[in-house]
Amino acid sequence: MRRVTIEPWEYEHACNVGIQRFTRNWLRNDAAHYDRSKMEDDRTAQVASALCELAVAKVSNRYWHAHVWDRRDHNIYRNLPDVGSNIEVRRCRTRDAVAVRRTDAGKVIFAARVVGDEFREVDVIGYGKADDLIPMLDAGQDWGYIGFEFLTVLE
Repeated sequence: MRRVTIEPWEYEHACNVGIQRFTRNWLRNDAAHYDRSKMEDDRTAQVASALCELAVAKVSNRYWHAHVWDRRDHNIYRNLPDVGSNIEVRRCRTRDAVAVRRTDAGKVIFAARVVGDEFREVDVIGYGKADDLIPMLDAGQDWGYIGFEFLTVLE
């Protein structure tokens, strides 16, 4: 695991991206599999996710395009990676596991979590090739959680 310190200007930028993502999805309904009772508020989740993406960009030395689009354009841009040309960043909040989707094929999955109440640091836990992680999903399962022990840990 590598702890990344977020600089003030990075913090401001990532928080702005998170808030923009939140407002672009203001009237969008939750996905059917979401359980609102287990979730944090969307504003916090969007900001934390943007900070995780920024931290992964820093440790991987890849471009973070900080994408924000209108909810009506989701189908156009939904397959864009979060960082670089092939990195998906998954924020891990309550489990020592990372979400992996079959649609992640060909990408690299990074697991990250914000630290503390102010999110000034991010732990980038590790990464794995989706093509190596997807076979761990149960047959017929579109997505699932894969334990951190199956990731390559950053030193």
